[in-house]
Amino acid sequence: MKLYTNPASRGCFVEWYVSEIGKESEVEVVNLDMGDKREHKSDWYKKINPFGKLPALEDGDLKLFESGAIILYIAEKYGQFKSPAERARAQQWALFANSTLTQAVFVEEWRDRFMPDMMTALDALLGASPGAHIDGPEFGISDVLVGGYLLYIPAYLPQVDLSPYPHVQAYMKRLAERPHCAATVVASASGKRTAAAAAAATAAAATQ
Repeated sequence: MKLYTNPASRGCFVEWYVSEIGKESEVEVVNLDMGDKREHKSDWYKKINPFGKLPALEDGDLKLFESGAIILYIAEKYGQFKSPAERARAQQWALFANSTLTQAVFVEEWRDRFMPDMMTALDALLGASPGAHIDGPEFGISDVLVGGYLLYIPAYLPQVDLSPYPHVQAYMKRLAERPHCAATVVASASGKRTAAAAAAATAAAATQ
């Protein structure tokens, strides 16, 4: 099984999940050059993902794109779902992360209208019990599906104030402290912050 990714892509969400379930040896990580070589736009790669986006997964004849779909497939392949209800809840949170959450937070023109209600509800969910996770008291696939996007907020949107949502902030801190998360999503987000700071410094110097 091959995972085509790049440290700047949501492939780090997939790498995080694969590490959490101990299947790193089953997945070959192939980092593509998104810079000068633009390997993700090459003809051979578009046979895997016709949209030329990362990540994508190749497992035998199966070619799959979208990080949420890839994570759900890996969970299914390695028997991580104990029941149809558990599978359905994971699918629910994958759709939430890729629609409700991302639209409310990452679409600027919608943020003021939709983010407060969404984050208030999420904060209440995570504050229901000490150390709560997305789908119950234990860490699971839904935490990767949702948590990856939450951890991207400080990196991509440092101007967004999360202080009104203390349970979300505490949850993000717990996730970031998990070793496999720190090595993947947190490292990717840190790289984004470093790049953004360097770009800002360059722009400031150019105006002097």
